[in-house]
Amino acid sequence: MSDDNVIRPAFGVPRSPAPEPEPDLDQAPLRVFGTGAGHRVGLIRDPSAVEGDILRIVVGPEDERGVETVALLPADAEAEAERIGFAILRALEVVEGAV
Repeated sequence: MSDDNVIRPAFGVPRSPAPEPEPDLDQAPLRVFGTGAGHRVGLIRDPSAVEGDILRIVVGPEDERGVETVALLPADAEAEAERIGFAILRALEVVEGAV
């Protein structure tokens, strides 16, 4: 997935031309926030990212291994990452309830 639509910690800074690879799927998440609308939301720490040591909020189908990054935050912003992760989870729960 291209990181063109990812929330980043450095707004207004030009993006590098090379797309950033997705995190290693063998890397265990720091936390799985939960599931909603058939998707799971989790948090992965990625010390090898282009931006440096970061936290990735990821979303992926509940029944598949793959995930996509939806937000990047500095590694020291775990409380903020947790709030964003739970907000994404709540949005999925709202969507699930509307079906």
